[in-house]
Parts: sequence; C-alpha cells; structure tokens
Amino acid sequence: MPSQTSITPTSLPGLFDGAASAGLLGPGSRSLLSGDLGAVVVAGAAGADLEDIMACDVTLVTVLIDSSSSIGCGGLEQAVRDGQNALLDAFAASSAADDILVALWTFNDNRRVVHSYVPVGDAKRLDQHSYRASGGTALYDAWCDALAANVAYAQTLRDGGTPCRSVVVVVTDGEDVCSKRKVGDCRKLSADLLKSEQFVLAFVGVGSEADFRRVAKRMGVPDDCVLVSAQATPKAIRQAFHMVSQSTIRASQGLVRPGLQAGFFGP
Repeated sequence: MPSQTSITPTSLPGLFDGAASAGLLGPGSRSLLSGDLGAVVVAGAAGADLEDIMACDVTLVTVLIDSSSSIGCGGLEQAVRDGQNALLDAFAASSAADDILVALWTFNDNRRVVHSYVPVGDAKRLDQHSYRASGGTALYDAWCDALAANVAYAQTLRDGGTPCRSVVVVVTDGEDVCSKRKVGDCRKLSADLLKSEQFVLAFVGVGSEADFRRVAKRMGVPDDCVLVSAQATPKAIRQAFHMVSQSTIRASQGLVRPGLQAGFFGP
C-alpha cells in the first residue's frame, strides 16, 4: 500500500472550511460537518499521497456496500464479493485506470472503511474475511460519513493543485433502520454537493423490501442516478456492480456530467 496523506480530527474543520469557500458546502451542510465526526470519517478521508498521484485529473470513487444481515439471509454475500471484485477488474482494464482512486466502505449498524482512496491496483478484494453480513442498516449514517470523508480528501487534493471529481455509489437491499443521522441530513448534503457540479451521487437498490426510488429521492439522489433491481438474486447483484463499473468509467472519462443532470445509469 502506498504512503497516504495524514488526516487528523483537528485538520478536518479546515478542509471543510476550504470546501465551503470553494462553493461545495453551503452553511447548512457545513454545520452538519462540525464537532466530532468520529474515527471512521478520519479514516475515510485519508488517501494516496499527493506525491504519488501521477494523473492530472483524478476521479475519486467511493463504493458503499450494505453488509446487513438481510444480505446473508438472502444468500447474496458471495455475489457481493464477486461483484465488487469484478468492478475492480473492470477499472483496471479500462483506459481510465490510472485516473481513478477508489475507496471501499461497508455498513450495517456501523460503518467500516475497508480502505480509503488508493489506486485501483492497491484496492482490497473482498473475501469471506473482509465481507460478512450481520446487523442492521444504518444507511443515512454511512451516506453522510462517506460524503464527509470524500469532501475532506477531495479538498486535500485541490489544495495541492490536483483537480478531481467524485463518484459516490451506495449498494443496498433495504432502507435505513438504525441511523443517528436523518434523511434530511442526507438530502441537504447531497443537494449542495450536486450543485457544485463536482459530484455524481448514485444509488443501487436490490430487492423489493423498500421503494428504493423513493428512498433515493428523499436522500437527494437524482432519479437517473438510481438503479433498482426488483429481484434480490446473485445474478442481479453481479449485474448491478457491472453497471456501476461501466457508468463509473464513463464518468471518469468525462462522458457523464457531474451534478443534478448526471444521468449516471443512462445509455
């Protein structure tokens, strides 16, 4: 693993202030990202050191994967592992591979940073030890924490003179049941980041346990950046990850416009 930027709880406020000055965060969103955000945001805001980044224009890809017990009960754990690993293979084989830094989070009752922003070749592949399903679904907490971490690391890059865009994708088979954050917090943060036209925010819902388009809309994700598969099957999971990989590659190549009109899952 290459050397990483040093992020501390005391450095986060300055990065968020910088993002606010640059127009990424409005007053409401900035107030959400105050106080002690916890160790997971600090861990998620780390990433490849500026000296190790060769790309002139970087795409930060954040993948959030539901690891709640329903994934295990549905027999979907291996499909999730396979799907995420195939996503990495697709990134590595693309012409945009050198421009992508990828971070991987999993979430149930808690959030876990499997790894922060690293080159595709250094990303961790999921196996039976690194991905196992249990617990509830703290979807809103995971979304807000991952966006906060992304804003902080992206600001680190911009402060160092490296332009970047961000793609944040969540994959879930259920709606929130145990977050401390509210859906309005997600929506407020999403709205500001989309308005900056530096972000693509996407949502993948698998199964019929929730009205996922409604869940995504309430979280502030544009409808054409929402993918729903009514069948919670291994095939559907793998296909969803395939579509995420192809859309992300298009975004990294500038073929998907960031912001409200992204059309992430468009033709």
